[in-house]
Amino acid sequence: MFILAAALIVAGVALFVAAPLGIGLVGARAKSAGELQVERHEHERALAVQGLRELEFDREMGKLSNADYESMHKALEDRALTAMAAVENIRVQADNAANAKKPSVTPLAPRKSAPALRRIDPIPTLVVHAEPPRPPQPAPQSSQSRKISFCPQCGMRAAIDSKFCAQCGIAIKPMGAAIARSE
Repeated sequence: MFILAAALIVAGVALFVAAPLGIGLVGARAKSAGELQVERHEHERALAVQGLRELEFDREMGKLSNADYESMHKALEDRALTAMAAVENIRVQADNAANAKKPSVTPLAPRKSAPALRRIDPIPTLVVHAEPPRPPQPAPQSSQSRKISFCPQCGMRAAIDSKFCAQCGIAIKPMGAAIARSE
């Protein structure tokens, strides 16, 4: 019995340790072809940008002539721009495909009695409720609102019965004593 429990514990630890190497504990999500293409083009762009940085460094160090620098710079710049354009095209196509799948819904017209609301965002709203503004209500005055204490050092709000500030640790004196001393 002891051997079986020990074997199960060892197997569990081994699986936990090896999980990042395989599919993981939750499982890996399969990537779509578009996501793989985006990753490939992003990698290509990153390589081109790194190449441009190294090329600039080599020119500054005097390892390249201006003619070599210009030709290599143009090739790397074209490579980076091509990769960026490909990523943008894939994302635009994905957005267009997502928008084509959405059902078209016509927004409801607002009631004639309600004033027309000005829309700021471009997304249409199906139902608009216009409520009349409510007058502001005064805050209730309680005895506790007068007993709020603040730290004299950092200004942090402190509990009513606290003796020290939770933020900076300085001793907090009661408000009544602080007022009496300041007079």
